[in-house]
Amino acid sequence: MNPGNVEAQWPVQVQTNTDRMDGIANTIINETITVNRARAGDTAAFEELFDKYKSFVWNVAYRMTCSFEESEDLTQEVFVSAWKALGSFKGRSSFSTWLYRITVNKTLNTLRRRSPAGCKTDERVFGVVDKEIFMRQNPGAGVESCEVEQALSKLLERLDPDRRMAVVLREIEGLSYEQISGAMDVPVGTVKSRIARAREDLARFAAQMEDLK
Repeated sequence: MNPGNVEAQWPVQVQTNTDRMDGIANTIINETITVNRARAGDTAAFEELFDKYKSFVWNVAYRMTCSFEESEDLTQEVFVSAWKALGSFKGRSSFSTWLYRITVNKTLNTLRRRSPAGCKTDERVFGVVDKEIFMRQNPGAGVESCEVEQALSKLLERLDPDRRMAVVLREIEGLSYEQISGAMDVPVGTVKSRIARAREDLARFAAQMEDLK
């Protein structure tokens, strides 16, 4: 390589902060246009939104219920509800925050219906990771991946539902505290408190599981 000709041989394009901000702005504008089309009854536009957010909705539902079947049902319920309520979406929050809130409410309501009132968290009956279904849903995964999934599900299912939701949204889905606040309709301080306590609970549960080995 000729040291005097570095620029010609390595035509690296550096993305500036302005470029990134422009990209974010364009994404927001494009989604707003898509949402407005969907609000006007354009099913193709709503399908675009479904394709964009279906993985998020399914993943949250699965992490909360530990059930493939319930996750499928919840995903359908969330988008049916979103379609029916889209006319009332005023844009005071982002579409994603609005959809996240529907997802949170539907999922938590499902968990509350699972067990009788007053039943303690650790007495609730949760779904378990079915190895056969997991391997079918994740053909590239090995047995070890399934075991990790089973262990994670056992830890998450012992958390209080509100704490579990907060930690799933933060640690697994990567939402900001502000986004979680909007999705769960609670102050940011409450979100941070729930996540901190969930982390403490998970550490204690993990230690207990290790002691039982």
